[in-house]
Amino acid sequence: MVRLSLVLASWCLLLPVPAGAQSADEIALAREIFTEIQVLSVQRNREYCGLIGRDEAGQLIATKPRRGRRTSCRPRYDLRDMRITASYHTHAAHREDYDNEVPSLADVEGDMADGINGYVATPGGRLWFVDGITGESRLICGPRCLPSDAAYRPDPRDPIADRYTLEEIRRRTGY
Repeated sequence: MVRLSLVLASWCLLLPVPAGAQSADEIALAREIFTEIQVLSVQRNREYCGLIGRDEAGQLIATKPRRGRRTSCRPRYDLRDMRITASYHTHAAHREDYDNEVPSLADVEGDMADGINGYVATPGGRLWFVDGITGESRLICGPRCLPSDAAYRPDPRDPIADRYTLEEIRRRTGY
């Protein structure tokens, strides 16, 4: 029976923690991660991604960032000893033809499908929180609060709101 309990306890650590509100320590960790990887993401024009969670002792931890493509990145979910609470990823370098200053529809729907929250860093240096249950995206901090792409220029014809519902993201992206 002890062996079965250990197997079940180990298996439960792989399950994501239900999405919901973010904690101050999780936001601080996300900012720390993005402060380290944002410059590299912009320089290489690649997204970087990973996961945030809690270890067996309840300590907040994160996976090593994984290099993705220009417009996508999928973290590895083959983790041991971590209860996933959120994903994180950058949006690479600034592009005039790409709406990369807000979480994309794929970002939001991906976190919702995985049942976890998400954090997104944009080339303009914004930090977003994506609620994995409601699909709402909320701005944690505005332009240049994180390292940013020198090529980024705000578009006065396209102001960025402080929050978006899933439906507003769909409309913004034309889906």
